[in-house]
Amino acid sequence: LAPGQAEVDANFDALAAWIRAESPDLVVHSGDVTRDAPGVPEELDYAAARLAELGVETLVIPGNHDVGDNPGDGGYAPASPVGPGPLAAWARVFGADRFARDIDGWRVVGIDAQLFLSGLPEEAAQWDWLEETLAVPGPLALFTHKPLFRETPDEPADPTPFRYAPMGPRARMMDLIRGANVKLVGCGHVHQTRQVTAEGVIHGWCPASAFVIPDAHQPRIGDKLCGLLDWRLGADGSVDCRLVRPATVGDHDITELPKMYG
Repeated sequence: LAPGQAEVDANFDALAAWIRAESPDLVVHSGDVTRDAPGVPEELDYAAARLAELGVETLVIPGNHDVGDNPGDGGYAPASPVGPGPLAAWARVFGADRFARDIDGWRVVGIDAQLFLSGLPEEAAQWDWLEETLAVPGPLALFTHKPLFRETPDEPADPTPFRYAPMGPRARMMDLIRGANVKLVGCGHVHQTRQVTAEGVIHGWCPASAFVIPDAHQPRIGDKLCGLLDWRLGADGSVDCRLVRPATVGDHDITELPKMYG
């Protein structure tokens, strides 16, 4: 979200109308709420105002376009790294960059994946917090901006180091997931939607609301379209996930949005 993006705002309006009509217990935004908040921090205020229009409790974690990107495997160093300035700008608008919400027997947890390998004090603090937060007997829903992996937790590092969680943090996350009652991991980031079940846990990739990236610029892994994911969490720990795509939502091509990044 950013001012002056008519196509993006129109898609958001369609999804917001569905959310208001459905009145879910909770909305989780898994990051990249803005176009380029590290460069234009005011976009955070715009995004927060738009999210407030949903009219239901909304929890948000940051993505790389909100607070900068994390270092990655193979010495990958992002052009816009996560750092104190963008994190402070996020805190000013959204508060904490992680959350834990207990609702109807479930604990819904969101983390700041952009801290992985950053070496910032916030990274160590988040690991300590996460170990404590996941130590509950009831079912857990975990949200992160980046997918932890493509197919399986033990697959090698992806040749595109910014697409998934780095190998070291991925292994640590998987150890925590295996030791807890995590039922699902929801994420975004890739602008594609798919579901993978690994070790009994459903990993659901939420599509973007704004645009898709054409195959010439990004490999096709899942379905390239715009929408959202509707998670239904049962009192018995069951999980159901389905794609929601209102009829008026457009699959805008990023190369046709000249004011967008890319």
